[in-house]
Amino acid sequence: MAENLIVECGVPPRTAWRLASELSLDVAAHQFNTLTGDPRAGMRGTRIWEYEQWPERGVRPTVTALRVLAQVYGTSWKSLLGLRDLEQLPAKDLAEYHADVEPAAAPPGVAEELPYPARALARVEPGPEADVGAGSLDDAILLTKTNVDDVQLDDLWSDLDFVGGAYTRTAPDSALSQLAVVGERTAALLRGRQRPKQTQDLLLVGAKCASMMAWIAGDLGRFRLSRELNSAAWLYTQYADDFLARRWVRTSQARVAFWAGSGVESAKLASDGLNYQVGKRLTDAPLILAEARGWSSVQAEPQVLDAIARWTSIEDPELGAGGEDRFFNITKDRRHYMAGTSLLSVGQASAALREFKTAREAHEKLSLENRWGAMDPMIRIDTGRAHLRLDDLEGAAAQVEPLLIADVGRQPDMVRAMLKVLADELSGPRWRNVVAARNLAEALLDAQASARP
Repeated sequence: MAENLIVECGVPPRTAWRLASELSLDVAAHQFNTLTGDPRAGMRGTRIWEYEQWPERGVRPTVTALRVLAQVYGTSWKSLLGLRDLEQLPAKDLAEYHADVEPAAAPPGVAEELPYPARALARVEPGPEADVGAGSLDDAILLTKTNVDDVQLDDLWSDLDFVGGAYTRTAPDSALSQLAVVGERTAALLRGRQRPKQTQDLLLVGAKCASMMAWIAGDLGRFRLSRELNSAAWLYTQYADDFLARRWVRTSQARVAFWAGSGVESAKLASDGLNYQVGKRLTDAPLILAEARGWSSVQAEPQVLDAIARWTSIEDPELGAGGEDRFFNITKDRRHYMAGTSLLSVGQASAALREFKTAREAHEKLSLENRWGAMDPMIRIDTGRAHLRLDDLEGAAAQVEPLLIADVGRQPDMVRAMLKVLADELSGPRWRNVVAARNLAEALLDAQASARP
């Protein structure tokens, strides 16, 4: 029955075998969990449905999951994969597929009509000795056909590295446009045929490109676009099945969520990103600090202090932001700035000032090409806020007055947002009757209004 559903009705193999077994999604999930030895295990009917939608959408099933499902349906795990599935499998899984001697079920008599690797699914009747292996060379040559070469892949990675390295000195809208071109080229190539390893490389390019675009769109205040781009980036990572890519996306998602006003969501995304261990290529510092910053938005002091302590224990003062992932590996000035803002939000103004002082010193030591343009105004604004918490209006004014004569019109949206935060604090109960505070608040609002694009 499953074979008829696959061949005559065009039903995908995993759906066909479940229907042939007369199992609902939930019953199949229950039997899956029973076979794994834990009826309360995590398989759900919705996840099996997602497996059945792949590769057009949904989630790619692991080989381990396929082996268990095969037991549930009374077939071989290779029978649960069709031609489209094999074309999208990671190289490791594809190698396991071909290495497994377990036969795959397919309708007799149709093998000669199917391209490789679908012929591997068919039961071929023995023929004359002269026919054995006929067409094997053509099948093997088919595997070499691809619309991608190493030059194209290197070019895509180089473009990402260039934009990532230049973002500190590039207007956000310009960087976003450059990345959009990379994303379009990648998507166009993915519509063609590649070898499995090349497909994974393109998926990784797509994941990194989309997560960088989401980050930059957030800097421009375009949060809806940011979320859509991060969703696309996460989908790329699911197909690429790569821990480093998942870190890229979680780092971007946490940042966007925070500046969009979802602090707790930001903290949880950052915490999840730490589960994907990738060695020293992308350090834990940005995610730990993003977690602290997220919790600080709801004044969750224990969580903030715990995260700051974890960051302090691993902080390397000599750590720069070089290498292929410099876009995500933030520089020392930005790390200490993030720590300072988190401490300030939970009432640790003196500790925050120390972090801002370190951030300022680190920022000034950077070469001009490695300085992020928004860092100077952000440090000044939050240092001013810390001085206000310590009842030092004069110190606060000294920090932010240079911003009143500077052109902040090309700064990211977050700078304008923080100017308004400081102005609101100066207009609060503590300072509203102080003439100097009112004047400073009005000047900051004027600067904030003039900076709007």
